[in-house]
Amino acid sequence: MSPTSPRPSIAEKLPGINDSHDLEAQIQGNGGSKFISSPDLSSRPIIDKQEKSSILQKFLSYPPSGSLELKSTSWLDGVRGVAALGVYIFHAMGPWASLVPAWHADSNQDNIFQLPLIRTIFVSGGAAVAVFFALSGYVLTHKSLKWMRSGQRANIYPAVASSMFRRGFRLYIPPVVLTFCEMIATRFGISPPLNFTFVAETTLLAQVMDWLSDMNQFINPFHTFQRSMQGILIHPKYDAVLWTIPIEFWGSFVVYTLLLLLARVPSNRLRMFLVAVYACFSLRLGSWNLFCFSSGMLIADFNLSQEETNTVPSPDKPSRFRLIWTTVFAVAFYAAGFPTLVYEEAKRNPMPGFELLRAITPTSWNLEDESRFIWSLSGVALLVSISQLPIKSLFETNFCQYLGKISFSLYLIHEFALILFGLRFQEFLITITGIAPKSGTLVYWIVCAAWFWVFTVIVWALAAQAEKWVDAPSVGFARGLERRCLKFYKSLR
Repeated sequence: MSPTSPRPSIAEKLPGINDSHDLEAQIQGNGGSKFISSPDLSSRPIIDKQEKSSILQKFLSYPPSGSLELKSTSWLDGVRGVAALGVYIFHAMGPWASLVPAWHADSNQDNIFQLPLIRTIFVSGGAAVAVFFALSGYVLTHKSLKWMRSGQRANIYPAVASSMFRRGFRLYIPPVVLTFCEMIATRFGISPPLNFTFVAETTLLAQVMDWLSDMNQFINPFHTFQRSMQGILIHPKYDAVLWTIPIEFWGSFVVYTLLLLLARVPSNRLRMFLVAVYACFSLRLGSWNLFCFSSGMLIADFNLSQEETNTVPSPDKPSRFRLIWTTVFAVAFYAAGFPTLVYEEAKRNPMPGFELLRAITPTSWNLEDESRFIWSLSGVALLVSISQLPIKSLFETNFCQYLGKISFSLYLIHEFALILFGLRFQEFLITITGIAPKSGTLVYWIVCAAWFWVFTVIVWALAAQAEKWVDAPSVGFARGLERRCLKFYKSLR
């Protein structure tokens, strides 16, 4: 995690949103895609097509317009949305409170938000990243794994090839648009830079050329391969929060490769065993990100096996291991708040409530931040336990589905919005109320709450518009480009 300065959140962000065959439209709802109710799930339209748009609908896009119905996989989108909310809360609260270190790590760390369990709500960016990578592994492989189990292996190769073609466009187009806007805003003094290493060029042309150079290093797979496969952060000059995108890109290609290699393995159990072995070896070698991706693939296969045997837990048919899964969820939720060990003092200072977890954390596994061992296990455990518990239905609510829909755009813009006008709005409120910064009084937290709700409405409205005008069109562009390339290829034959 990041330092406790007004912008500590730069290091921990959500990864990119996933796309995989038909499941992409089902889970993300991008580009006007609609959920089609499955036979075993009651259909729940969120808003009637004939209903007039309200102000809330126009600016926040909530509820999503059109007939948006749930599927058996809709909970995945809700999990993504709640994880996005958790990370957003952490970064929005960063300017108001010191949250990153453990409670009572030193004499200055006495904020109630730092207490174990409570801090998971406010300081769980590392575990949220792990959840997102595991979600990617799940989503990107679900359809192909289903084909493997039904004997339709011939469908896998063209589908995976299609996803591999579109993946880069889908992940990189929105960040390129965002960083261009940030470059312009920073160059003309509209916004402070999001990266402490930013230095303005002497002319606008030189600044644009510098941005193009930075984007080349950000996107170029030959530049990002080694560090991304190891899960090492690469901070783009114009927006450090985008470090997850290259890791997401290469993690996607790893699970695509696993699908191609394992497509003809005749035994489902053998395939799951091989993926589990790969996941364990990845974590042992320090590639925590590949552990999360391959674990997500394993969870998808596990859930499909439950569908085959009609043992999918539901409110009417709870799992016989419900107590075990509840315990797993509780422990994983607790561990999600584990403080970072990226700073040397964090390895020496007291860590009340987390001393045991720190003691069992390996120190020789080539992890950039040793805390990622705990965060990765926590993120994977949260995802699999949610899939087995009645709490899964909470992630199918309208609010969680909405958060899932805007989560990628929220990831892209919320730190930029914080630097652009959030900190200025905070300074304005502190000035007119006369409260002392970081005072922690009742009035201070009332002002914080007022700031938070106003800022949240504005940022979510911007995220909804970014999803509509940038995120969704990038999906359509990738699909259209693929169709044109295929048409051109066929014309040559």
